[in-house]
Amino acid sequence: MQVPSGPVTDSEFALFHMQRALYDPVDPHLLGSLLPDYQSRVNGEVYRFGSEKTLKRFMKEPALWCGVLRDPVNGERFVPSTRSPWVYFVGGPYYFTSDSTRDRFVDDPQRYEVKRLL
Repeated sequence: MQVPSGPVTDSEFALFHMQRALYDPVDPHLLGSLLPDYQSRVNGEVYRFGSEKTLKRFMKEPALWCGVLRDPVNGERFVPSTRSPWVYFVGGPYYFTSDSTRDRFVDDPQRYEVKRLL
C-alpha cells in the first residue's frame, strides 16, 4: 500500500473515511458518530458516540470511560478516577493529576486550555 505524500487538505473528509476507528468509548461495538450532537469533550479531547444512550452514560461520569488523559498543566499522562481533581471549563470537564495543577489551571485557564476542532 502506498502512503500519500503531502498534507491532508480536508480533515472532515479524512475523518469520514476513518470513522471505523472512531469507536464509542462506552460501547466499543458502536462506531462513534461525526454528528456534533453525539460528541463530548474531556480535557479538550473530542469523544464520539454511537447513540444518545451511551453519550448520556459517558457524561454522567466521564472519568470511568475516557481512558488516558494528559494533565493540561504539567503534561503528565494519567488515567483519571472518580476521585481525581477536576473543573468544568468551556465545553467539558478537565481532570488533573493533583489539586495543585487544578488550582494553577483555575488561576489562568486560557493559558492551559486545550483547543481542538470538533
